[in-house]
Amino acid sequence: MATICLRSANISKCGRQLQFATLIITAFIVSNAAHVHNREKIEDSWNSVHYKDGEHNAEFDREAILGRKEKVHEYHELSPEEAKRRLAILVTEKGMDANKDGYVDREELVQWVRQSFKSLAEEDGAERLKEEDANGDGLVSWDEHLTDNFSFDEKLDAEEDEMIREDKALWAAADLDKDGLLNAQEFAAFNSPEDFEFMHDALHKWTMDKRDVNRDGFLSFEEYVVDENGVAPEVNSETYIVEKDRFDQDYDLDKDGKLNKEEVLRWLIPDNDELAVTEAEHLIASSDGNGDGKLSVFEITHNHEIFVGSESTDFGERLKKMKDEL
Repeated sequence: MATICLRSANISKCGRQLQFATLIITAFIVSNAAHVHNREKIEDSWNSVHYKDGEHNAEFDREAILGRKEKVHEYHELSPEEAKRRLAILVTEKGMDANKDGYVDREELVQWVRQSFKSLAEEDGAERLKEEDANGDGLVSWDEHLTDNFSFDEKLDAEEDEMIREDKALWAAADLDKDGLLNAQEFAAFNSPEDFEFMHDALHKWTMDKRDVNRDGFLSFEEYVVDENGVAPEVNSETYIVEKDRFDQDYDLDKDGKLNKEEVLRWLIPDNDELAVTEAEHLIASSDGNGDGKLSVFEITHNHEIFVGSESTDFGERLKKMKDEL
């Protein structure tokens, strides 16, 4: 069997919201492993760790505000006072308080968090591009991608061959100018296809090619529930029951017992807007001292550890870029 190098997701991107943790765990995909199957991407996504091992993961909140992954060693030196000062500038000068009324309301925070999600996806794509761009020309060729992700010391087995074919399909969709190379924008789409609408058709087609056994253009529950190897969980097992509930309640919107294209994409691609709303509401609930449904600059800076932390907590790129400006 050939050796295959699978990269695990290292970013800290859907269904009925039974509880906040459920939404986070099942939501948003952004994976470093561009060749990992799409459902695995979703499950390993950066925002799937808001509640990690049953405990709240504060880093999620900070990424949602800062829009960049942490580099802990770069801001261990920040005091709480400095953290508050920079956070206040994010609110008043950098656009969090979009209408400049002195408060960050729910919609302003939703828009901010949504942009942070996009920034995180772009940052991850840029980091992966650097890793795969062997010749340093700012572009990734198909050969560079294969070399970085797969080892061909022996013949590929069926699973590895399927991964390459999936990558090839997504590569073709991402290569907008059809030059055989992916630039930064194209590679970001390849790396996180769920975050780019023009990639959704390719995700849907690949999924249907693999799962739509009877080729009727829909996914039945039996086609949906199988794993990557085509094996279904035992009837009445916990997995079976959970997946049946998700299929019926979260994805089968028209209740016809099968998933059409829109419903399949609802399964494959989490609703970033819903996630942004949930995160914004969580941040407001955690910091709104007077209960007016919006956050003052004082309420945000007073709760700075929730939003950005200090000293032992990472600051994202948006704060780091301000260091020389302030």
